[in-house]
Amino acid sequence: MIQLFNVIEIDPFRYSKEKYEIPELSDLSNSEDLHERWQKAIATLNLNLDSIKIGSYFVDIENVDDENLKIILKVVFEDSEIEGTDFLALFNGGLILMENNEILIEPTCCSDLENLRDWQYIFENNSSGWSQLWIGHPWVFYKKENGMIQFSNYSDLNLNEFLDIKPIFEIDESNLRIEFEKVNQQQIKFKIKISEILKKMKIDDSERISELMTGVK
Repeated sequence: MIQLFNVIEIDPFRYSKEKYEIPELSDLSNSEDLHERWQKAIATLNLNLDSIKIGSYFVDIENVDDENLKIILKVVFEDSEIEGTDFLALFNGGLILMENNEILIEPTCCSDLENLRDWQYIFENNSSGWSQLWIGHPWVFYKKENGMIQFSNYSDLNLNEFLDIKPIFEIDESNLRIEFEKVNQQQIKFKIKISEILKKMKIDDSERISELMTGVK
């Protein structure tokens, strides 16, 4: 069974009242330690969240209730007061593809909630060859064939540089489309939730800001 999850990144070095040293690269190999560090950091703001997996900073937006979202938005707007309103931007994150509780594809560096549009293009794309799926960098490639979608491993190569792309798994296109419609609606509801909370926070232009932060018009 495949599933898509719409996630935002809760970075402990941003969402914390305490100063945490960035861990050494050698520490990052221990996902349990990393997860414990993350939980302690977000607890300083009374955030009650679970990451999508141990060692990840990604949180399913469906699990972010109003109270947690209000705390997150307060941090965002405190940052914007320091950096200026131009600092407001899309939430980092995107879509996670999972099958039988195993993550097959997840957002990488520089991905944000507009990643939804890149996944949507899979269904609009009529090419029979390999195409790039932007999920940040590194990215992946996909190819549609006989109602199935094949996916490559992560790569930093451009399509014209990758001469021998190998599929590492495939999924049913119709099943992916069903999951995509689900997360698309979830992102719309997330945008509405943000707008409503911003109004309660007396933030001007809450509708436009919620669109900016979620990539939903």
